[in-house]
Amino acid sequence: MPASSWVIWAAERMEQSTLLLLLFPLIIAIVRWGLLPRPLRVLTVGLACMALFIAVLAVHPLSETGESILWHSYTVVQTLFLGSVYYYVFLLRWQRLAVVAALAFFLVFALLDWFWLERNQPVHAYTHTLQSTLLLSFGILYFYQLARHMPAIRLENDPFFLVTSGIVMYFSGTVLLYVFVLPLVAATDALGQHIVSLLVSGVAVLQYSLFALAFYRASRPSSLLLHE
Repeated sequence: MPASSWVIWAAERMEQSTLLLLLFPLIIAIVRWGLLPRPLRVLTVGLACMALFIAVLAVHPLSETGESILWHSYTVVQTLFLGSVYYYVFLLRWQRLAVVAALAFFLVFALLDWFWLERNQPVHAYTHTLQSTLLLSFGILYFYQLARHMPAIRLENDPFFLVTSGIVMYFSGTVLLYVFVLPLVAATDALGQHIVSLLVSGVAVLQYSLFALAFYRASRPSSLLLHE
């Protein structure tokens, strides 16, 4: 099998298994729901919504416009839920207000991007860039908060450290692909598009694995108190 055919085959199999990969941490979260603190419950609901979007795409193929709308909506929902996790994780009031303001700004910008800035574009690079910027900023701020409190437990046992590591790892990698690489790939370049898809799926596997581990570790005490 030529290398190009192998890449396309692997990318298609990864795309088809995205829902199964997402169900792995989701099932663990549902089983351990009673042990999850509020931020991880918010994350669980967000993963359930994301799984629903992917299931709709898998079961009911849409037109190009319909698929673009669904993926843009997926990005918005994903950002709102992942960002909301930090509303409960951050300890200072100004940090929580900043999360609310940032997510409200993102929602307005995503609508503006859809109806005007990148109208009729298959990939909304501006929205993806802002999404990654916000979530990476939340992640870095959480790491700073974590460092200041000098937790006594091992970080691999802290579920919020695991969740943040997954978020930072995923969005720091995919923003480069969506914003800088994918626009340079021609619409007729099937191999290039599948390589980008394969890389995104590979990073997603790491993110979902860290989420699953976070849900599993949720019964262990966190290193920080949470805002309720």
